[in-house]
Amino acid sequence: QYAEGDVMHWWHRGEPDHGVRTRISDDLVWLPWAVCEYLDATGDRGILAERVAGLSGAPLAEGENSRYEAAVRSGETPTVLEHAAAALQCVLRRGFGAHGLLLMGTGDWCDGFDAVGRAGRGESVWLTEFFAHTARRFAAVLEARGDTPSAAVLMSSVRRCIKGVEDAWDGEWYRRGYFDDGRPLGSRESSGCRIDAIAQAWAAFAGCDETRVKTALNSAYERLFDRKLGICKLFEPPFGDGGEYAGYVNSYGEGFRENGGQYTHGAIWLALACLEHGMADKGREILLALLHRGENYGAEPFVLAADVYSNPARAGEAGWSWYTGSAGWYLRAALRAFGGDGKM
Repeated sequence: QYAEGDVMHWWHRGEPDHGVRTRISDDLVWLPWAVCEYLDATGDRGILAERVAGLSGAPLAEGENSRYEAAVRSGETPTVLEHAAAALQCVLRRGFGAHGLLLMGTGDWCDGFDAVGRAGRGESVWLTEFFAHTARRFAAVLEARGDTPSAAVLMSSVRRCIKGVEDAWDGEWYRRGYFDDGRPLGSRESSGCRIDAIAQAWAAFAGCDETRVKTALNSAYERLFDRKLGICKLFEPPFGDGGEYAGYVNSYGEGFRENGGQYTHGAIWLALACLEHGMADKGREILLALLHRGENYGAEPFVLAADVYSNPARAGEAGWSWYTGSAGWYLRAALRAFGGDGKM
């Protein structure tokens, strides 16, 4: 993490380490989210006072979207609490867009949406939900430590985020965001990605209107869950030739990976949201379907693939296997569904 609060999107170990500094937006929020998860799971508040050196480097210049560089250690060693707070503050400094949502930057959780906010005005409903979920929890951490003013600032931003997400209601589900020019992404008006799974799932985790959340989850379940094939698509329909251009997600064939295939993280998040919002049967049904191994699966039958294709020519075929992220989230969801644990 850099002193400004942003982080390397990925890095390679070496002497020294090297990595890429970007304008991708969700990277910043995972650290405070993980800190909150750790505190809830262990009660170990001592970690907040541990000191860890950050990185030092020139911020990205105007018009510079990424830079591959050496990971130069800073001489300063902020606490874990300070690192996490700096990340959330960096998100807020980047700001809100015209629709009251946080700016997407050059991608949020979906790296392939790198053209949605390329000009700096595109907004992300999902990022706004994720931030609201995390900032509310982190505000409680600050409050418990006696930092009431900082907690109040975060809670004010949470309320602003929730309003922005509610204003992105599309009638039967939440939109995914807005392009630089203000066109909606993830709307019934869209040529590709009319409905997106993770915008519905994280509306539930963010604490949005309960009636709308249930409508949105039902919409995602009915439109994205393919019972026959045993997959739950990230969004539908895929981006195709001649339609909207959201970024390199368009370069995947229709129904492959994030472009309308199953991206397993998203399917699990949708299942978790169903489990926690009075739709446990649907959540369990999705989770059991994710274990489906049809004749076209092609990957090791005992691992959980990162993605499974919906394209008719490759229907049910697995992408990346041995993907620990999907496996970890699945374990958590399974504990919640069948063991009473793993709550978000």
